[in-house]
Amino acid sequence: MISCDYFKPSEVGEALRLVSQFKERALFAAGCTNILPDIHSGKQKDCVLIDISDLEELTGISKCGNSMRIGSSTTISELLNSSLIRDEAPLLYEAALNFADPVVRNRATVGGNLAYASPAADMAVPLLALDSRVVVQSLDQGLREISLREFFVGPGETVLSPSELILRVEFNLSQNFKVFYVKVGKRNAMAISLASLGLALKIDQTIKDARLALGALAPTPIRACRTEDFLMGKFPEDKVMEEASEILLSEINPISDIRGSREYRVELTRSLFKRAFRAILSEERGLS
Repeated sequence: MISCDYFKPSEVGEALRLVSQFKERALFAAGCTNILPDIHSGKQKDCVLIDISDLEELTGISKCGNSMRIGSSTTISELLNSSLIRDEAPLLYEAALNFADPVVRNRATVGGNLAYASPAADMAVPLLALDSRVVVQSLDQGLREISLREFFVGPGETVLSPSELILRVEFNLSQNFKVFYVKVGKRNAMAISLASLGLALKIDQTIKDARLALGALAPTPIRACRTEDFLMGKFPEDKVMEEASEILLSEINPISDIRGSREYRVELTRSLFKRAFRAILSEERGLS
């Protein structure tokens, strides 16, 4: 028996009071692209839906100094329609372009994609590579800021308390990065990824900075920190790429499922990293 109550607060404070009142039964709802399938499947049987989709405090994309701010209820389509995202965060734009299909993009939200915490969360990979932070709020803890690197703790699990609401995602805009994003699924649209990878390199003869994020290759979306550390200060050449790819394989922990075997995902990761590295190097040399 499915039992769901529904509330539509008019401001964030009211939403926080409702979640504090209903505690573990409360679920924040915006696009509902994950919640409704969970209700229909019986995964969620007794819940209180708190509809935050129309709260103005949670929407919009803005630039404040050197920081980009994206409201948690901002849809994937809104990312695609934003010249700020397209011009100043191309890694995120490419991920949005590869997200599901237009119907889902019109509903799915940035905050919802992160909070659901799928290992294959499409928004997590570019936002990790952008070194993002999540701003959250609750009645008992007030405002706090969480590095996205520390946000995911397991499949479907985050560091959020049940009473916390994601207000926005922020990241600093970094100049002179060359970026590459790739997602591989069983088909071109509406596919959960077999693997996704976002690479950002800052090159001035040697690699001055490196950021590498991956999805669907571990229990959570991850930053490949050991690979990043290895790349720092190295010349961007094939030998470095080969060594880095071996380090990268030690940082992932893919599973076998109906979409692909562990062994396939391991080799796919190696191939995707080399593809990204070579694409960035070609762009850096003006060969793209």
